[in-house]
Amino acid sequence: MSFSTILLLIFIILLGIFSLSILALNKSVVHLDLLFLELDLQLGYIFLSAILLGILITIVAEIIFF
Repeated sequence: MSFSTILLLIFIILLGIFSLSILALNKSVVHLDLLFLELDLQLGYIFLSAILLGILITIVAEIIFF
């Protein structure tokens, strides 16, 4: 096995562990009270949304500046 294959396997295993930890966070409910709106969101959903929003902003910035 080459080094890149081993590195890919380690990355996939770490991604699986990370996903399971996010699923464990999904049991916690966060109460968000905005001015006229009350939201009850699951912590895992908020965490995944923040990660995806960060990835999207990074991709858009890379496209604009390069």
